[in-house]
Formats: sequence, C-alpha cells, structure tokens
Amino acid sequence: MFIKFILLFSLVVGSTALKDYSGYKVLRVTPPDSFSHAFLRSLENEFDFWKESKGVGHSADILVSGDRHPILLSKFKKEGCDVTTMIDDVQSLIEDQMKSTSSSSGFNYEEYHTLAEIDAWINDFTAENPTLVQKERILTTYEGRDVYKLKISSNFGEEKPIFFMIGTTHAREWISPATMMNVANFLVSNYIPSRNDNLIDTMEFHIVPVFNKDGYKYTWENDRMWRKTRDPNDGSPCTGTDPNRNWDCQWGTGGSSGRPCSDTYMGTSPASTVEISSMQDHVNVIKDRIKVFMDVHAYSQYWMYPYGYSHTLPADEVELRAASKAAVDAVYAVHDMVYENGPIAEVIYVASGSSADWAYDVAGIKHSYALELRDTGKWGFLLPASQIKPTSEEFFAGCKAIVKYLEDNNQL
Repeated sequence: MFIKFILLFSLVVGSTALKDYSGYKVLRVTPPDSFSHAFLRSLENEFDFWKESKGVGHSADILVSGDRHPILLSKFKKEGCDVTTMIDDVQSLIEDQMKSTSSSSGFNYEEYHTLAEIDAWINDFTAENPTLVQKERILTTYEGRDVYKLKISSNFGEEKPIFFMIGTTHAREWISPATMMNVANFLVSNYIPSRNDNLIDTMEFHIVPVFNKDGYKYTWENDRMWRKTRDPNDGSPCTGTDPNRNWDCQWGTGGSSGRPCSDTYMGTSPASTVEISSMQDHVNVIKDRIKVFMDVHAYSQYWMYPYGYSHTLPADEVELRAASKAAVDAVYAVHDMVYENGPIAEVIYVASGSSADWAYDVAGIKHSYALELRDTGKWGFLLPASQIKPTSEEFFAGCKAIVKYLEDNNQL
C-alpha cells in the first residue's frame, strides 16, 4: 500500500510546543501495608499515575519530574515503600517513539503514526481493498474530527455476526492504534478465498483505529502523555474527560473522579462527552449483531471482562473466564508473553463508567472485554516501535481464539 502524502508538517510545527519531559522519571512504588497504601492513594490527584495500586503489595507506576523526584523518593522511603526506577529518562523514550522512518515505498506497520498518517492510511487501505473493506463515519469529536471505523468482511451481502473493536480510547496509548491497523492488515492480507479458516468468512470485523482523535492528535503536537478527551470543563482551567469513565453504566460509583483536573475525571453526567454519547448510539443500532465487543488499551498485559464498577461477578463469569483463558493461552503461544485474565475489578482496579461494563450490562453483549496490551512496565506507555509487530501478532492470536470459542460453543 502506498501513502500518497505523509503529512508531517503539522508535527514539525506542533513540536515547538511539545511538552519537554527532560528529567522526568517513572517510579514503581509498592506499599507494604495499609498505611503506606493510603499515603500512596493520597497522591493520585497530585501526580500522574500511569498505573494505580489496587492494594497492599501491589505496585503503582508514577510519573515524576526531576525537581520533585528527591522529595517524593524520601517520602516513600519514610513510609517503608519499595521503590524502583522503572524509566530513568522519559524524554529519550518519547523522542525514540516519534522518530519516523516512513518513505514513499509504502506504509510501515512497524512504526507509530500521526493522526494525519492514520487518516490517509484508512482511505488508502479502503480504496485498495474494495471487496473486503468499507469505511464508515460513526461520530464527530468535540473538535470536529470525523471518527471512522473499518468494516472488514468477505461478503458484505451477508449479515454476519460482528466483532467490534475500539482502539485509542486513551490518547497516550499509542500501541493501541498501531495494533488496530495491524489487525486490519492481517485480516485482509491473510484472506485466501479457498481456505476454510478465514476469520472474515465467519465474522464481520468493525475496527475503530482511533476513537479519541482529539486527544491522540494532542499527544503528537502538545503533550505526549495526554490521556483524556479535549472538551473544556466549565468553571475549571483543566480540559478533558476520561472517556473510559463516562459510559452510561454505573457512572460515578467508584474508581473515577469528580475533579476535572484528574486523569480519571468522569464528566458532568453519564455520556456527557459527544464521543461517548455518539459511540453508545452507534453501538445500540447494531448491538444485536455484535457478538464480541473489545476496548483495547495499554499497558500491563491483561485480558479482562466485566465488572469494573464492582467486585460482583457477572452472570456469564464462568464462560467469560473460559473464553479469556483460551485467548491468553493463544497469546502466550505466539511470543511467550503472559497475559492475565479475569474481571476488571479483580485484575486491575475498580473503575465505573467503563465501556466493557456498558457493553455487557446495557447493550447486552455477552463477550465484552477490556484489553491492556504490552508491556508490564519496562516502557509503559512509551513502548518502542520494535514491539508493535509482536504485540499485534499475539493480540490477533487471542482474537482468533475468541472466535474459535464462539464457534465451538455454537454462539455464532
């Protein structure tokens, strides 16, 4: 495939305003008791927690500036916390991720791409595979950007069951859109009409490469570590809502924040953001055909299912655990990467207003999953481009295992 224009001008211009993370580090902090854990949790509104601690003995990953590092380190030591430096030089990893090796010879699936490049790829990929791929506009963001999904099927004349996949809910999780594009490419490039194991003969894949387009663009041009949407909050200098705390399911019941400056800000009401309200509307139209719903995040290597808002187990827990176990086994078979499976609240932390809970409880989609891709902490959100291909390959294997589980259990 050929990208006719690689639109790097906006990146070059925007880079002058790109936040400099020189001196920043990421600390991994493990609280040994309830007192130190409470102290750790008290810092969540003050620091950027890449990963929260779900309890005593469970680590948190915290982004810390160079000037605050010595003070914070001293406090953690005083509290008896175990502290290691996960990333010593955040800025250097950011610079490595933003290096481009694109050329006119074709689209490089093994590097990270700007929003303009991804939009160009969507157009080219659709045009070059007209019998297998269609694009559809599903919503418009707060800043006026159209969000598209790719529909991939061997026969659009058939109303096949749908495998619905959302990428880039959180803007800084760059491995998510990269993986979405790779999966789309795998589905098309691996298709051989004479074979009887083509996934797109069995299901119609709907893939949203970049859901949070405003936020993703902002990570390239202003702040690499931006997470939320970009809509303003009345009465606050802080911008954005956490799109995975804004779905209309058990909204605001735990694991989210009412503070607009928080990275887990839940919004003013359920589905208060145009992105979430529009996505809910879109999914509701086709929910009866959707057999698998998947929201793909990073990092930590988790394959999770509802519930996030509560430790209560879903009615289909036995089946969801079995299906997700088949997926993580398939993932491991590719590159020996271990993914943990289980309910969201059990595996990671309580989080209300999430997409997977909404899809399961409200839309009635049994196989609803929340994924956390590579890695487990060496790079976190700054996963090197060299990890894109293996991450995509193992994730694709997990998806195939889910489809096989549905076939074997007569759910398609």
